[in-house]
Amino acid sequence: MSQAPRRINTDRSLNRPDQAAKAAPRPAAGTTGTSGRPAAGSTSGSGRSAPPRHSAQPARQVEPPRRRKKKKKTPLWLPFAVVMAVIAVVSGVVVYGVSMLNKVEDSLRPDDSTPTIQEEVKTAEEYKGDVVNILVCGIDYEEGRNYSDASSNDGMTDMILYCQFDIKNGALHMLQIPRNSLVATQNRKITLSNGKTYAASNYQINSVALSNGGSIAALADVIYDQYRLPVDYYVSVDMQALVEMVDNFGGIEVYIPHDMSYGGSKLLKGYRNLDGTSAEFFVRCRHGDGYANSDIDRLNMQRYFYAGLFKRARSMGVTDILNQLPLVFKNYIKTDMDISTIAKLVVSFLKIDSSNIILAQTPVFMGVPNVGKTDSFGGYSCVVPDAGSIAALLNQYFCTYTGPIDVSEMHLVTDQWPHGTASTDANVQYMGRIDKESDDAILNGNTDLSGAVTTDGQAAGSAN
Repeated sequence: MSQAPRRINTDRSLNRPDQAAKAAPRPAAGTTGTSGRPAAGSTSGSGRSAPPRHSAQPARQVEPPRRRKKKKKTPLWLPFAVVMAVIAVVSGVVVYGVSMLNKVEDSLRPDDSTPTIQEEVKTAEEYKGDVVNILVCGIDYEEGRNYSDASSNDGMTDMILYCQFDIKNGALHMLQIPRNSLVATQNRKITLSNGKTYAASNYQINSVALSNGGSIAALADVIYDQYRLPVDYYVSVDMQALVEMVDNFGGIEVYIPHDMSYGGSKLLKGYRNLDGTSAEFFVRCRHGDGYANSDIDRLNMQRYFYAGLFKRARSMGVTDILNQLPLVFKNYIKTDMDISTIAKLVVSFLKIDSSNIILAQTPVFMGVPNVGKTDSFGGYSCVVPDAGSIAALLNQYFCTYTGPIDVSEMHLVTDQWPHGTASTDANVQYMGRIDKESDDAILNGNTDLSGAVTTDGQAAGSAN
């Protein structure tokens, strides 16, 4: 017997049917008449309508689909305002940086009349970027030492330091040239191999710039011709700047290798904090205890000051150093370097470890006392360059890029002045060794960071 076809209940609610309704039996086919009344045999009363169905549980309402919250629209002006604010901040930093660099550059820029270094004196083109050679000179303008005429304030180049920045290999080699090194013949003239002629009023290297219109470029020319050392840039510093610079730093911590005493001024051995006046006495003193060789011993003492100064510079940042330049060296320093070159060199220097910094000095024959004091030599006492020893020193430490030089290529004046037979030592030192002496003094408690100089009577500068 076939089953009656299933009817689809179109009256159903869209709500999900409850469980009780699912469990209720479906009425058999034909039990309901066409009129909708219950058929005969139904258990319901004929006069009673079917009770409404109630859910066993309240019907759960189907939640309508959630709508995404509308994002608040960013005002059109906000990104523009942020961008403008960033530009303003950056511009402010840039303007400050540019103004600071302009101040530095204005304070360092040489006069228009200052001659620049000749192109042929500079480092060869193929090595540029790998090495930079700088001539640093300290000019002594001590009161009462006017050399050209009574009204001038000229001074001798009493500190000559040749600095070779080996940027490629991260090293710094410095060469001290004694200020009274012989450079001229008896006519007080320096004749270069290219035929140019310069004057030297006292036959010594420290008078070259002064005797030629204050030109450090002339001195660089002479150094290149006689020592075969290329010079890319120069820096000349008034020694009076030393006092201001050190005081501006709040003092410089320096190791003093032995007691110093001269003219009423005194410094005791040990690790000391030197103020400007004390530092000036320290670097300029060349008489008194521990100075058997005068200028040569002074060069050796100056190295300890360089070590203290470099240590202070390394503890500072590039910005701090550049900030100090206009404050410290305004009217005291001249150079033919532009500010970008200075900044690059400062960055390169701060990366150099003290173990890669070398100091040396040109070996010289000491002059014989009371010899040669004739009218032609003017009574000056010079030291005579030891060409052979100098060539060996330069080939080992300063001719890395250009290749070795021969004595015959150097045009040193070596036979124009009476001198001894034994030359001084090049005294090659690594900055790291000097730093170790300082560290040992600190470990041993031999320190006085509050200052350690007493000055009675003459000023420290008179130690010259």
